[in-house]
Amino acid sequence: MASLDISKAFDRVHQFKLYNSLLSAGIPIMIIDVLCNWYSKLCFAVRWNNVISEAFVVGSGVRQGSCLSPAIFNVFMNVFILQLKTLNVGCHVSGMFVGCLLYTDDIILISPLIIGLQEMLDKCYEISDTFSLQFNVRKCHCLVVGKMSRVKISPMRLGGEEIQWCDHIKYIGVYLACSKTIKFDVNPLKRSFYAACNALFSHSERISEIPLLNLQ
Repeated sequence: MASLDISKAFDRVHQFKLYNSLLSAGIPIMIIDVLCNWYSKLCFAVRWNNVISEAFVVGSGVRQGSCLSPAIFNVFMNVFILQLKTLNVGCHVSGMFVGCLLYTDDIILISPLIIGLQEMLDKCYEISDTFSLQFNVRKCHCLVVGKMSRVKISPMRLGGEEIQWCDHIKYIGVYLACSKTIKFDVNPLKRSFYAACNALFSHSERISEIPLLNLQ
C-alpha cells in the first residue's frame, strides 16, 4: 500500500475545476451558482510586520474552517477513485473496488501486486497534474502487509521521484505497521499521551489529585 500526501490541497483547488466536478457529480446547478457567487466575493489580504495589504481575490482554494469545504472537496477528489477504478488493478472485494481509501487529502492505495501499485501511482500523478495539485513526496510512504513484509523492495516512483518503503504509515490518526498480518502501531499514540501527561504534571504543583486526574 502507498500513503499519499497532497501539498496544501485545500489551497490548491482550482475553483473552476471544482465547479466542473460538482456539476459532473450531479449537484444542482442552482447550488453551484450560489457557490460561484459566494467564492467570487471572497477577498484576502497579506499581513507583514503589522502592515496589511490591499484586499485581492484568489481563484483557487476552498474556505478553511468551513463545514461545507470537506464535503465539496471530497466530491472534487472523487475523480481519483473513479479513474483508478478504470485501471482494473488494485484490491477488489467481491468484485467491488477497494484499492483507494480517501478522505479529503488523505489517500491510501492498496494493491496485491507491486506492478499494480506502480500503475496506480502513475495514474494519481497524472490526475494531480490535470487538476493542478501537487504531491509532497517527502510525506508519501509505502508499506507491505503480508508474506513480502521482510523482503527488500526497490522504491516506488511518483512523478519521477522515489517513495521509500517504511515500517509504518499514518492514516487519519491510525498507524498501520509493516507485518505479515494487519497490525496497528500504538506506540506513537502512547508517546503523545505520555508527553501530554508530563506537560500537565510540570504545571500542576498546586492542583489537587481529582482535578489533575480529570485533566489527564
